[in-house]
Amino acid sequence: MIEEIKEMEARRDEDEIDLYELIEILMRHRCSILATIIFCTILSIGGALYVNSKAPHYLVKNILIQQENYGLKGVNKIDVDTILLQDKNVEKIFEIEPIREEYLKNTPENMQNLSSKRKFLQKIVTITKNDKKPEEVLIKVEAITDEDSSREVIERYLEILREQDNLADIIEKEKIAKNISLEKVKMELEEIQNEILNIFKNDDDLENLKPEEKISYISSKYPKLDLRKSEQEKYYNNYVNELIKLDSLNDEVDIIKETTDIYSLKEKSKAKIVLVVGMAVGVFLGAVVAFVKEFIYEYKKRCKNN
Repeated sequence: MIEEIKEMEARRDEDEIDLYELIEILMRHRCSILATIIFCTILSIGGALYVNSKAPHYLVKNILIQQENYGLKGVNKIDVDTILLQDKNVEKIFEIEPIREEYLKNTPENMQNLSSKRKFLQKIVTITKNDKKPEEVLIKVEAITDEDSSREVIERYLEILREQDNLADIIEKEKIAKNISLEKVKMELEEIQNEILNIFKNDDDLENLKPEEKISYISSKYPKLDLRKSEQEKYYNNYVNELIKLDSLNDEVDIIKETTDIYSLKEKSKAKIVLVVGMAVGVFLGAVVAFVKEFIYEYKKRCKNN
């Protein structure tokens, strides 16, 4: 019984992990551990450099779209989200030679169509609106070929946006229509004025009246004429005020305002993460190599003793 207890205690001692022994194993094989760490670090540096070189590079421009219809009919609603949904706009951007060449190079011939062109552009063109200020818009284009072609994509996008802006045309049409109406009112007022002059010439009752009395006299004796005069003067004042308002809108014609120049932006890569993970893996593998070498050494030693 005592022998069995001693044997169990001996086995228990063998099963317990000796921290000092582990440290001795690691120290004995420190060169192997260091070599493994250096090897993994070199690999991770290479991986980090590769990942960094593949980080997307963008050209970015901020614009401000402040649009109102100002009570005018027919003013187009500028929507940056629907630009690439229109076929003619897709084709217009594909007029840029490097963009078209990149598309043809990366798209199988049997899949080259308008739909794949649109998807290709939607991958490289990103439109972001400010949640708090929807009128603030960021246009971001990935530089898949060169900066010049990406810059041209942004300029072409802005050009398409400005083509949708018809406020200046609507204002000009409204001004023409108001001026025509104003001229008609002027002619009507001239006719009324001539009629009043004829009354002054032919109505003898006006001779002995004072100027202010003459006006009251005409108003009371010729009520229809007075009503016509009041209506036309009202129209005249309305048209003049509307024309002044339309003229004041000239400052608002530039709805799309460029708030920044086109600038470069490189997306943050995961190079640091790759490097840290690579070094951590190196430490782990180094420890594994040390214990494997120690196991092999002990195994050979036992075989030799037997």
